[in-house]
Amino acid sequence: MRKFLVVTGLIFGLLFSAGNFVFANDTIEKTQTIAEIGTLSNQGNYNDALLRCKEAMKKYPNEADLYYWSASIKTNLGDNKSALEDFNKAIKLNPKDGNAYVMRGIVKAELGDNQGAISDFNKAIELNPKDSSAYSMRACTKIDMGDIDGANKDLELANKFFDEEWK
Repeated sequence: MRKFLVVTGLIFGLLFSAGNFVFANDTIEKTQTIAEIGTLSNQGNYNDALLRCKEAMKKYPNEADLYYWSASIKTNLGDNKSALEDFNKAIKLNPKDGNAYVMRGIVKAELGDNQGAISDFNKAIELNPKDSSAYSMRACTKIDMGDIDGANKDLELANKFFDEEWK
């Protein structure tokens, strides 16, 4: 009986260890895939990056970073409506990613939804009160809306936080 328990324990141990190994390999592969997409995009190979991103989303449909990259690539290709859908999905999967709110706000502003853009920039600032890019982009949107005083205040904060980041 003791031999049976030891053997059973070893079998379960091997099974669970193998399972953890598969998860680790999958995580490494996912991370490498996202890095490849980023590299392609940063090199300006947007179509290849988008194709790779679509393939990866089939394998990892709940990976917020893939939707973020897809949206970013689509903005570079001028497809803001589709980019907005991907940013929405990225935020749904990871609602604490302030960068996704900033980027979605930029897209909303490009599409003429200044109030929606301001809301996204506010959310990014709520998540990270020292996010200089959120203040900068909110300032740009305020300028478009005619709020010059509000824009100047945001630019002062953006400059302050930007300087703090680089000290």
